[in-house]
Amino acid sequence: MQAQGPLVSRLTGIVTFKAPVYKEVAEDKSATQTAALIVVVVAVVVGVISGIFSGSFIGSLLVTVVGQLIAWALGSWVLAFVAKTLFQGDTDTGEMLRVTGHTAIFLIIGVIPFLGIIGRILQIVANVIGVREAAGFDTTKAILTAIITGVIIFIVTLIIGLILAAIGISAAAVTGSLNR
Repeated sequence: MQAQGPLVSRLTGIVTFKAPVYKEVAEDKSATQTAALIVVVVAVVVGVISGIFSGSFIGSLLVTVVGQLIAWALGSWVLAFVAKTLFQGDTDTGEMLRVTGHTAIFLIIGVIPFLGIIGRILQIVANVIGVREAAGFDTTKAILTAIITGVIIFIVTLIIGLILAAIGISAAAVTGSLNR
């Protein structure tokens, strides 16, 4: 008799960095919904805690959940694109969604003040293992895929931030808010 269900077993394998579990998750098309659920639940927990400390409960919750879902989808797509295009990896966006969705479990550490960076580092290590297992190539290519993806996402985020800042400054100038 199995003492734990498949989700608990998989999450245990993910947090203990068991490579075969990453491969299993990547290949199991039915695990996409579970990955999305993990991303949302972790984002809700982190958003609720952030909201309590920031005083903007609903705003913090919405920004955290929507932001995490967008980051998850965009990051997975870019990971798959880089792995396939630059390193001839045998993967797709669905596999990356499943793997990175499951590795989002590490972000739960972010609810403890000052430990969020540890959760991010653990997630990066887990994502490298997941990319390696999903794409079917070596660790060096997985690390390079993660680095290139990080740079691409940073540049896209920077451009979007600059555009939004320009829109905000323009709107403030038009409404006269800058003169007050």
